[in-house]
Amino acid sequence: MQMTYALDARCTDILKMVVYAGGYVSVSDITEQLGISKRSAYYDIEKINDWLRDNGLAELERDRFKGVRVDDSEAAKIQALLFQKTGRVHRTFSPIERERLAICLLMIYEKPVYVETLMEFTDVSRNTTVSDLKDVAAFLKKNKLKLHYLIKKGYRIQGDPVKKRALFFLYFPQFIDYFAQSLFSEKQAEIIRDIQLALKEIEHELHSEYVSGMLPTLAVFLASLRMEGPCSADEISFSDIDMREIMETQEYMLVCQYFDWLCEAEQIYAALHLLGSRTQTEPILVEKGEKEAREIASMLVKSFEEISGIRYGDQREITKALASHLKTSLYRYRYGIQLGNPMLENIRAEYKELFELTKAAFLRISDEIGFHVADAEIAYLTLHFGAFMSPEDTVNRPYRILIICPNGVGTSNMIKSEVRRLVPKATEVRNIPLSRYTADCPYDVIISTVPIENEKRLIVVNPILNDQDRVAILRKCINTEPSARIQIDEVMRIARKYISSDKIAAFEEEIAGCFTALKVPEAPRTDYGAGIMQYLLPSHIQIIPDKTDWKEALVRSCRPLLLDDSITQEYVDAILEEQTQQHHYMFLTDGLVLAHSKSEHGVKKVDAAMTVFKESVTWENGKMVHIIVSIAAEDQTRHIRILNDILDIFSNKKSLEQIPALGSPSEVREYLQRRLDAAAK
Repeated sequence: MQMTYALDARCTDILKMVVYAGGYVSVSDITEQLGISKRSAYYDIEKINDWLRDNGLAELERDRFKGVRVDDSEAAKIQALLFQKTGRVHRTFSPIERERLAICLLMIYEKPVYVETLMEFTDVSRNTTVSDLKDVAAFLKKNKLKLHYLIKKGYRIQGDPVKKRALFFLYFPQFIDYFAQSLFSEKQAEIIRDIQLALKEIEHELHSEYVSGMLPTLAVFLASLRMEGPCSADEISFSDIDMREIMETQEYMLVCQYFDWLCEAEQIYAALHLLGSRTQTEPILVEKGEKEAREIASMLVKSFEEISGIRYGDQREITKALASHLKTSLYRYRYGIQLGNPMLENIRAEYKELFELTKAAFLRISDEIGFHVADAEIAYLTLHFGAFMSPEDTVNRPYRILIICPNGVGTSNMIKSEVRRLVPKATEVRNIPLSRYTADCPYDVIISTVPIENEKRLIVVNPILNDQDRVAILRKCINTEPSARIQIDEVMRIARKYISSDKIAAFEEEIAGCFTALKVPEAPRTDYGAGIMQYLLPSHIQIIPDKTDWKEALVRSCRPLLLDDSITQEYVDAILEEQTQQHHYMFLTDGLVLAHSKSEHGVKKVDAAMTVFKESVTWENGKMVHIIVSIAAEDQTRHIRILNDILDIFSNKKSLEQIPALGSPSEVREYLQRRLDAAAK
């Protein structure tokens, strides 16, 4: 089989910029947006042209003064190629990727896995492979599993089948293309295809859509069971109550119909994946999960609001969205059924601050609800919180944007939230499933995470928007937004008096490109504000040596914010009222209180102060407090980096013991900076 090399990430970004620009993109735009030199840009353009030629497409058109562009007739073909992979693609894996790849191989590879097997598929030396296996063994041990070796059977994973399967479903989606191209035998590939067709039939009968990548991953796992025998040696056991509830669902009945060769336990297991992976928000799980999901969602919203200082205007909507997600996930959590989240690292990178707040909020309630969730699931919850953070703007001028994203409700809503910030003039931004898309839908721009053939209004983006996606959206919307179109049309009206008909089309294209370039200097990002050290100057750090009650402690903790004119007395009064009347005390951890209220209660600007009490303050709930951090937040986002820093500082519980022992504000400030520096490493 001939090996073809895929475009690297940077070349892909450049080609996407050009495809969706609607005209020329200057080399200076490319260098500024990607932070590369002109030499690198020209080198990448050559690589892109090589790739286009190899795929039977025309090279990029180049103009010394305008930049590069694609021919309109080639754009749709390039879009399709950008979002598919053909042939065996050469891949270089990082150490952590090799570790995860090995775990997946050990779960589903039809032949024994030896050192030589891993060497072949990861393309590293024997010494490196042996070292990787040691890392795999150490990782499995942390998860109470064991890497075992038998001479005739190779390496195997031993231990709790729930945990083993959870690791597979967590990691496999990132390797699914590589496995399909490189690792499956013809027989295994045929079984996988048949199972995937059956799963698609079930999806159709349920009138449903599933999270991207879930059905192929489930098909691969079920194929491994089919090749292993009628029932896995690692069969999952369920409680009688859970079995009865799951067996009453339509999902289970369809699994039994299409996969009658599975034993009962595996049929229940497959049904759980289908129950927990839909993209819709409509209730679909058994009734037992309804009340529990609402309770957990309510607890999670309350925890998030207390940690973040963000107050959602209508808690019902965010609680409803989270409950819908959680309701389809509760059984998965308990039986270790993980949805691998291929967007995890992108979410961590693009929404780092929001991800850490969501994780902290869930950790605060995890003991109370009786289970913990992996970072992949936290990432999905992060998108729900982020999607409800910005109020929806309304405008008069009609301009409609459609979003199609089969990666889950949270992801789709997060794209919608970002698009509203990017294009505030849009009168409507709507999400729909791909199955409901029609070519004549009445929208000005269509933003999709999958290519749509022959759709000229289309922008194809990543599920987690990066800067190149944001710029592509702005370029497209600026060219089609009514007021911009009016300005361009007015220029063209005048130009037609003086420019010949054979040149007018080229002139219109160039003027539209110039208009776009002027309007899009850089990709806008959510502003999470500055870190806490910008605010905690010595004047904002107090050390109180005398004994005080909790009400006075709150008043004194807000004093630096009052003196700095960041808040009014109304804000202090609101904090006291919430504590007294609503018992809304905010403990980040034992000994540490975060004092805050709503921005409309007298916040003038973002600010923070820290008050250290040498003598512990007895709170009304009986807890002892040594530190109060007071925060003023003027909107929903620009104080979030402050909160992340607080979480980093106090992630080490020794901070709560060591800070009260310090003697001056400057010593406290130096200590805080050391903790933040250590957390950043």
